[in-house]
Amino acid sequence: MTTLSHCPHLGNLATTIALSMTLLLAAHGDVKAEVRVEAISSPAGTTAKIFDGTAPIFEAIEPNAGLIVVQPMSQTLVSFQTTDDSNGTLTFGGGQAPGLAIEQSFRSICPGLIERTVAVTAKADHRYFLNLGWKSVGTGPFYSFIGEEPNTKSYSPGCGGPEFKEQSSQTFPMAGYRIGDMFYGVIGDTPGLWENRSFLKFDVERRTLSIATGDGSPKRVISIPRDLDATTEYRATFDGWQHIERGETQLFKTYIFSSPVKSLYDIQLATHLALANGQGFNHSALEAILRNTSYLLLRRNLLRPESDYLFISGVGYGWKQWVSDGFWMSRGLDNPEFDSAAMAAVFFDRINYEDNAQYYLIWACLVKRAGVEVDPRTLRRAYDFIRAHEKNGLYIPPRLVPDKKILKTYHDQLPYDDDDAPSSNQGFHCGALLAAQELGFPVTDEDITRAIDGYRSMYNKTGGYMATSLKQQEHVGQDSLYGEVLTYAVFGRKLLPDDIVRTHLETSVRIQSPHGMRVISKADGELLEGHSGSYVFGGSWFLNDGANYLDGLIHGMDPDWVDEQLLWRLEKELAWMPAFHESISTITGKPHGHHLYSWNSGFWWLRRETRRRLGQTGPDPLEAALDARLGVSRSNGHLILEPCQATLRPTEPVEAH
Repeated sequence: MTTLSHCPHLGNLATTIALSMTLLLAAHGDVKAEVRVEAISSPAGTTAKIFDGTAPIFEAIEPNAGLIVVQPMSQTLVSFQTTDDSNGTLTFGGGQAPGLAIEQSFRSICPGLIERTVAVTAKADHRYFLNLGWKSVGTGPFYSFIGEEPNTKSYSPGCGGPEFKEQSSQTFPMAGYRIGDMFYGVIGDTPGLWENRSFLKFDVERRTLSIATGDGSPKRVISIPRDLDATTEYRATFDGWQHIERGETQLFKTYIFSSPVKSLYDIQLATHLALANGQGFNHSALEAILRNTSYLLLRRNLLRPESDYLFISGVGYGWKQWVSDGFWMSRGLDNPEFDSAAMAAVFFDRINYEDNAQYYLIWACLVKRAGVEVDPRTLRRAYDFIRAHEKNGLYIPPRLVPDKKILKTYHDQLPYDDDDAPSSNQGFHCGALLAAQELGFPVTDEDITRAIDGYRSMYNKTGGYMATSLKQQEHVGQDSLYGEVLTYAVFGRKLLPDDIVRTHLETSVRIQSPHGMRVISKADGELLEGHSGSYVFGGSWFLNDGANYLDGLIHGMDPDWVDEQLLWRLEKELAWMPAFHESISTITGKPHGHHLYSWNSGFWWLRRETRRRLGQTGPDPLEAALDARLGVSRSNGHLILEPCQATLRPTEPVEAH
């Protein structure tokens, strides 16, 4: 261990201590990057500098400022008084701001990736925020996740919903720049661990990239407008400061990474791999992208009192959680703490429509199996709700808005008669009855059998497909099977006969669009009258398509054929950017709605649990095949990008939302 204390007698002489870690990244046919941290000592103190070989790539955002602390009455350029290099971590100590003690450390995770952790300890109660950014030494163009940033611009991945006047299209808190075929970036942690305060600024004139934990804005009331949510109020006071109490320590992580790149797609994929390597979501690119999505959509539950955390569906939707999306993101993140917190965020006005009560009961089973108690009042109300809207085993969802026949399934704009039972909901209803039985509610085996019989009755034998509902037999429903797949993943029980699922899939593959299955279509696969081929109006939704193919696996279809179809659909989803979308157009193939969209995260978990139930062990061949197309490989337990090996890349750019 070596320790350097700042010596004021050094004058202008800078003392450089190289971090003992040297990070080497080599890619086939690409530049090699040797990324390292050095501690630079000057009369003002010690700061960090990032190098690629001998060339500096990032330096202090301000001269002699390891970071910037902003408080209501002051701004402090923080330098450090000591460094300690031990156990692969370089720690800078002795940083000070009024009433705050500050320490930062740099740790090598893998070649091309360094984790930076800043610890702030309060000597008294304070408001503050940190600017954890850097000054770029190189002159290459700046990039955010969604594209090049040629002009000075600010974003807020944390405060990007309808609660705020200026909404943000940024989900990924990343800022970086490109020099030739190399990219150097900085990633902020999930906004959920920064009290939802995450701010980016690309200052082209000063060549600085800022990632801040606040913006210093004053306290005010924020709320989601009532016309954007039909169920309840979301309202709180909020400001742009971190709040810390005397004796408390708060931690803030960022990641510094490098990667060879040849396109914006490569920059986006390299960003995913860096965060996934930092978080341990790194068995494949598929896992990386999907679990990152859950992680980045985690938020503090600041507008409601029920829990500490929730999952938002996308940056444009605001700090609220839909039950189904929260469920699937919890499955994707696979973190017991956030899983139970997100479930606790659910309240009754969120479960008394569509299939939300069914999701809640299944979710309760999983949380309780993990040893966490659930709210018995909401649980009882969810159970009473599904039984009150059950007729002869069929779940008949009520209207949420009295004058409209919509908001009855996840694909909420599709209309169903008041006495109709959508097949999408019925699969979840069967699973919910199994969950209720496990949770101790008076559900009999006969009750479950009636629900399963009702589900099977929705099959159109003449057309060879599951209809969208009991009454709309002329319409194919591609959201009809994912409730069964979830039921199998959680309870190990198949609901439909093998021949129904196999025939439905064979029909679906025959009639699907060139870009995937239409969530609703005519029997021949054509769009319904007035439908656009996007969103719920005949768009293709990956979780629906993906679950359909998994159901084929469950019902004995050839695994190689299933994986071939899944790989084809994954290539359609990822054709424009390495992100899963709300839906893709079945006319153009282009994404519609939010990128890094919420519920797709659950596919990773659903695939894993299905394979486990079927006794399929070892590496997932689907993940390996997709990695090869994306130019991703795994070395020493971490994912690396090899752009020259990639075959899946867009032919034209697409705007992200």
